[in-house]
Amino acid sequence: MDIEAVMDAANRTATLRLGGPCATEHAFALAAGWSELLAALDAAQRPAAPPADFAVLLDVSAVASVGLAFFEVTAAAALALTRRNLSLRRGGALPECVALAACLTGFSGVPGLAGVFGDARQLLPAR
Repeated sequence: MDIEAVMDAANRTATLRLGGPCATEHAFALAAGWSELLAALDAAQRPAAPPADFAVLLDVSAVASVGLAFFEVTAAAALALTRRNLSLRRGGALPECVALAACLTGFSGVPGLAGVFGDARQLLPAR
């Protein structure tokens, strides 16, 4: 799995970019990426808490496949953002494999993840 945490304080965005497969064996790396991004958000906002207008984006446009651990770790990160008065949104396109997995696992309807996967069903091709 490719992972990159990008903090852009000038544009008030923080982005986690993922690529390749995001399976169970990648859960630790994914959690570490989220931890890095959360730490950067906290450091950028000291001494005040991050304001709600700060955009936190998850870019999965280069993801080739996902496992359940991807959604579990991402849900935990979304909860950590909520505690900071921030919400998670999608940056980039949602690949069909991720949209399908979000629908099949039920994570497309999980509070805190709607900004990333909420429109997954509409993005799937008609079958």
